Amino acid sequence: MSEKEFISSWISRLTSEGIKNFPRDFIAANNFEKINLPGKTLLIGEKFFDRYEIITPDGASVIHVNNYTAAKFILYANRNKPDSILMPDEIEIQKAVHSYEPYIDSIIKRIEKDYKKVFPDDKNSKMIVNEIFRQLNIVRV
Repeated sequence: MSEKEFISSWISRLTSEGIKNFPRDFIAANNFEKINLPGKTLLIGEKFFDRYEIITPDGASVIHVNNYTAAKFILYANRNKPDSILMPDEIEIQKAVHSYEPYIDSIIKRIEKDYKKVFPDDKNSKMIVNEIFRQLNIVRV
């Protein structure tokens, strides 16, 4: 099996399992604030006056948030590049992010474990995980 075939098989496996939807599958709240987004890839920019900036890859500012967890929430919720997302209160943001990250980490561990079985002498597992996540539009901040 080649690395390209390995990547393809994992993409198929994860797609058929059904990747949980963030934030919907990780939130129980009913009160939200609608945040408009540009429908593009987003990045966490610089910290200004204790607030984190969310930017597009070309550097355009999108929004400023109060903490790093809220910034990660927006990046995770932007997986399919929506025009807007619903932001719950800070407690729900914390709960959602702290539930989502172990879920994503478990996927990473499964891929790396399988990679080491298939390619025991190779050290490209991080690159392979990154490529699988890139193709599935999954981000782990």
